Amino acid sequence: MSLYVIVAGILLLVSFAGLIGYCMKGGNLLVGFVFMALIWCLVGRVPYRTVIDTVFQSSVESYGPTIAIIVFGSWFGRVIVDTGIAGFIIKKTVEMAGDKPLVTTILVSLVCTLIFTSAFGVGSVMAIGMIVLPILFSLGVEKRVAVGAYMMSVAGGMYLNLGYVNQLLALFPNMTYDNSYLRFAVIATIIHVIVMLIFIIYHFRKSGQGKARAWAVVNSGSAQQIPAVAAIVPFLPILMVAIFKWKPVPAFLIGIFFGLLLTRNMTSYKLAIEKVQKTLYDGIADVGLLIGMLYGVNIFSTAAKQVAPILSELLGGVIPQSAIIILIVFIICAPLGLFRGPLMVFGSGAATLAILQATGFFPESFLFILFLVPPVAIVANSCPTQSWSMWGISYAKLEPKTYIRTNFPWSWLIFAANLLAGYMIIAR
Repeated sequence: MSLYVIVAGILLLVSFAGLIGYCMKGGNLLVGFVFMALIWCLVGRVPYRTVIDTVFQSSVESYGPTIAIIVFGSWFGRVIVDTGIAGFIIKKTVEMAGDKPLVTTILVSLVCTLIFTSAFGVGSVMAIGMIVLPILFSLGVEKRVAVGAYMMSVAGGMYLNLGYVNQLLALFPNMTYDNSYLRFAVIATIIHVIVMLIFIIYHFRKSGQGKARAWAVVNSGSAQQIPAVAAIVPFLPILMVAIFKWKPVPAFLIGIFFGLLLTRNMTSYKLAIEKVQKTLYDGIADVGLLIGMLYGVNIFSTAAKQVAPILSELLGGVIPQSAIIILIVFIICAPLGLFRGPLMVFGSGAATLAILQATGFFPESFLFILFLVPPVAIVANSCPTQSWSMWGISYAKLEPKTYIRTNFPWSWLIFAANLLAGYMIIAR
């Protein structure tokens, strides 16, 4: 091993530690990733033209298909919310549950999980949350339990969500949203939902809640009267992909079309154009910052591939070559997924992925599962740095530490179970 490899490798690892600290302190991720890409290219002596043409140009260009899916997914989410479909489904669910707080919380959480298998974007989460949370609060559900259950229900839909999954697929070009992945996603969703239900029942019994009480349904403009058949709309995209093998964009478009049609938003040309423009604009606004951050991740990941030989030579004898050992380490170190830590690929975990890829020890399918599960099971479930979690905590006036204490033990359980499921179904 040459002196250059040792020195350069140490500098890369030191800068990686700096990135972890920066992310965990809440630094701007786009700025952090671009800056780190420049540092790693400099340390790795990456040729100038490669930096300009590949790291900063081709990496962004290649992300185009993924961005399209994210935009159309967020647009579809906005249609589900703004046409009143989500509010209608939730209102009917609440009416069916009657005045039983426990039953209502369980049914609403299940329905939200189903909605978020297709709906995507922080705006959709916030808009639906402004329907769900006041209902749960009015039933006397503890705020930490109501927020915790709602965030778990949002996260539960993400294993099947085309918008989320395609963010990861862009980092793993040989992985696809195929039948093998669908088998895992369905099982992971079931595991997630089971733990969510246990979470709800546990906290209700612990607090002595669950008794029927009189209450008034919170009146929401989103819960307008629409044809019952419109309730199928949130599930159209995933059905078209899973059953008819459509691509995500046309699947979202068919959902958008029927969402507008069945809610009588296409009774006139003017109304249809207004609704299309508004939902598209709001949908893009919902994911604008996310797209910027994802561009940063891809720029940094491309830079990391350029210095991979250095990391591989330096760490080849240090990192365990056993997938089982790495799996166990990830499960034990689950708290490192919080605050954009080294297990969160949309944070400093982008560098962890680059290091593991550089060794060449592990198949892509294994790394895909390792980095797919933490953003759902840990971050979306219990991390206050997640954008919609920040909103939920602020909306309910919860302390972040209360939110973490309430949700994280259950998130850890989901994380461990779904990592093992993914390993058995896809990565073994």
